[in-house]
Amino acid sequence: MGGSGEWPPGSLAEAFSTIPDPRRRQRRTHSLVAIMQVAVVAMLCGAKSIYAIAQWAKERFEDAPELLEALGVRKGKCPSQPTFHRVFKRVSAAAFEAALGGWLRSTGLEPGETIGIDGKSLRGIHGEEVPGVHLVSACAVHAKEVIDEIACAGRGRELDGVRQLIERLPLKGNLLVGDALLCQRNICQRVVEGGGDYLVPVKENQPSLQREIARAFSPSGA
Repeated sequence: MGGSGEWPPGSLAEAFSTIPDPRRRQRRTHSLVAIMQVAVVAMLCGAKSIYAIAQWAKERFEDAPELLEALGVRKGKCPSQPTFHRVFKRVSAAAFEAALGGWLRSTGLEPGETIGIDGKSLRGIHGEEVPGVHLVSACAVHAKEVIDEIACAGRGRELDGVRQLIERLPLKGNLLVGDALLCQRNICQRVVEGGGDYLVPVKENQPSLQREIARAFSPSGA
């Protein structure tokens, strides 16, 4: 197994098969799809690090090798910790997120979903060796899934990321929610053009709109 045509249509494996493999072909003992699928199942079983993923794979190689084969691993082989490390270090994060997000959007959302957009900062490790990154994420509230995310320059600079993210989201028939940062004319207009609705608070970042709302809902109307 390993070619995109060999994976069931609509499956996560088929989505993973669209990710470019960064390794030279002659050095690929395991397909990228197999490595990704093993990692996903290991994490669903509680693995929280590359070492734990590799240990889970080793244990299954010893007690249930047919499970690894079903995930695309070659018979008699088992991906090692260095293999996972090399692949995860070199694979395109953008391609991975696009593949996984596209699969989630096509398989995991019911009509009328609420999509929340928010920013978060991931802490770096090993000092400056692996710096942190700031992400803008879109979460399907009812499905409890992050369906897409994009890296941005940092706190206070999320708007460009939000605008890019909205172009990739399934807006039609869904409700977009977020903080006051999303209260921007072009963002709200794009949601409506995409067939969706939005619910965002109005704060000091939109002073004119805030005054108009206060005047419209004041007892005197003044």
